Amino acid sequence: MKQTIQKIGGVLVPFLCSLAVIVFTVLCMKNFREGFLAEHAAVITSVAVSIECIYIGVSIVFLLRKSQVIYKLMLTGLVLAAILLVGLYVLQVTGILYKIRSREALLELIDSTGVWGPVVFIVLQALQVFLLPIPGTLTVGVGAFLFRPLEAFLYSFAGIFIGSMVGFWIGRVVGYKAAAWLVGKESLDKWLEKIKGQDRRLLTAMFLLPIFPDDVLCFVAGLSTMTWRYFIIMQVISRALSVAFTSFSVGGMTIPYNTWWGILCWIAIGAAIIGIFILIYKKGDKIEAWFLKKFSKKKEAPDCAAAQEDAQKDSQEEVQKEKDPSQTDR
Repeated sequence: MKQTIQKIGGVLVPFLCSLAVIVFTVLCMKNFREGFLAEHAAVITSVAVSIECIYIGVSIVFLLRKSQVIYKLMLTGLVLAAILLVGLYVLQVTGILYKIRSREALLELIDSTGVWGPVVFIVLQALQVFLLPIPGTLTVGVGAFLFRPLEAFLYSFAGIFIGSMVGFWIGRVVGYKAAAWLVGKESLDKWLEKIKGQDRRLLTAMFLLPIFPDDVLCFVAGLSTMTWRYFIIMQVISRALSVAFTSFSVGGMTIPYNTWWGILCWIAIGAAIIGIFILIYKKGDKIEAWFLKKFSKKKEAPDCAAAQEDAQKDSQEEVQKEKDPSQTDR
């Protein structure tokens, strides 16, 4: 029964999203009242629908070739496009779209929603970590545009932190198969191999730097020897730094790019990031030892899987000795 539902969902969701993308593209283009899009609606609609059909066809090809990672990525893009187009159509029909003439007007509109605007954004930020393969830098940048810098930081950090905890929990509790299904087996195995033997040091450095896939690494951390305490504290520090950096830097709204002091600030920030990476790489063992000593109440327990394996081997040897007395020491 469960497999049947999964198969139906695997066909129904892509079909409905494909249909929604094409239908709402046409509807949205018809509802533009003025400007370039309204003047050239027929041509733009034809081009957009053609590109969407090609995109859907390519997605089907990757599905048939069993390229799950690429197919899931393209399916996610299709789902997001459907959501955005439906949202755009609602804004057009209600007339809200034509009231937003500036960023200040957008901020006033979001403020009028009360707590719902921030709540929806926090939920989306959490989902992008463990479910939607969207770069966190992009969503934080969008948050910096939708909200004021401090609000964008707080909302983004809350959502990303919650999503990171979910990703770690899936790796630690649900297990490898669930993590591989969500992020792709090839990607998961690649990063597990890279951090093998020095997971805490490398994962800490990777979370601090913006060039690594933080969301995938949450699952990897859950499958490593990292403890919950270490992961939580590391996430608070690393995510706060990365989210703050993006929230307060988008568009030069806080630290400008066109002044001498702004340029000096960005140079100092870049140098600090490089310095932190070098420090962690060279002094990682000492930092890790201090960190564990500072925040661990007792000595870290050995790897559970290894301990269970040793226990099973010992019990098997005892059973073998009982069956074959000649192997016992005289």
